[in-house]
Parts: sequence; structure tokens; C-alpha cells
Amino acid sequence: MNSACAVHASKAFNSAAKVGGWASLCDPTLSFHYPEFDPLVEIWRQAAAKGRLPMRREIDLKKLKHVLRAMALYERVVNGTIRYRVRLMGTAFAEAMGDLSGRFIDEAVAPEQVARWKAALDVAFAAGRPVRFVGQLISRDYLVAEYFEAPLLSDDGMPNLVLAAGHFMPRRWAEVAQEEERRASCNSIDSMERF
Repeated sequence: MNSACAVHASKAFNSAAKVGGWASLCDPTLSFHYPEFDPLVEIWRQAAAKGRLPMRREIDLKKLKHVLRAMALYERVVNGTIRYRVRLMGTAFAEAMGDLSGRFIDEAVAPEQVARWKAALDVAFAAGRPVRFVGQLISRDYLVAEYFEAPLLSDDGMPNLVLAAGHFMPRRWAEVAQEEERRASCNSIDSMERF
């Protein structure tokens, strides 16, 4: 999987976040603070070893019991426009954001939030591999989350699913943003040896 695509997609998202005033950033280095996401990266990588995106059925959820409540599955629906539907949402996600299971993002969140959600989910497809996000929750601005996002193929072979996981913590976005800037200066994007 091409790291250059992940870098480009992350930079594009971060530029849009700056312009849009979104308290969010994308990091292609996969340098998670929350170590429980590391098995997600490894399982995705192993399934992608066939030279293509993993299929949903190739992700062994039995190995991910410890993060199931923090996971979500989004479906990209293209019918003239691109929309995202929440297929599944674990209880940790639902507790932080409200249960959006079965709903389209553009119908479930405030109109001013749709562009941020869509851009974040689009990054998974543009990157073609897992990415890390950090962002302040819009609905609960006292929470900051670290997210794993990765594209998947549906059972019919279409690239239209995004597997996500989130870890939510009470933090101030300004502090997190400064910390992420320091980390970015120390973590070279060229050090993405896993991919």
C-alpha cells in the first residue's frame, strides 16, 4: 500500500481542516497513543498482504474483542453524490457521539459538521490504507478522540467500507494540537515502515 497516497491524503485533509476551522488532524504515521489500535493495524496489514484492500470478512473480529465497543463501520453510498451511512457503531462510539447506527451522516449530524465527517471518511479511500486522526468532538467539546480509520472492500469486492475505532478522552484541543505539532516534528512521515 502506497505511503505517498496516505501522506497526500493527510495533507489535503489537514489543509481543509485549517480552512474550515475544524479541530481535527490526520496523521499517516500511525503513531497511536492508544496501543489497543496496534492490533487493528496489524490485522488490516495482514489481510492486505494479497496486494489489495482487505475484504470485510477478512478482518477477524475475534482478535479485536478488546476494541469492539470502540469500533464503527461506515458504508460509502454513491448515487449521484457520495454519502456515508453508519452500518455499525460500538457502544463507546455511541456514548460519545450518540448512536448513529443505520443513519446517513448528512441526516444525523448538524449541517455544519457534514463536510468534516465526509472529508475524514474520504481520506481512508484516498490513502488506500489505515490513517490516524485526532480531533475534538463537536457535540462534546471537552472530549478529544484518537481514531483509527481504514478502507475495506465489501463482500461483493467494492471499495465502499471504512472500518474505524475511537478512543475518547477529556482533553483540551489546544493542548492536544500543540502536542501533535511536537510529535509531527519528531516523527518523520518517511518513517512509515509498516507500509
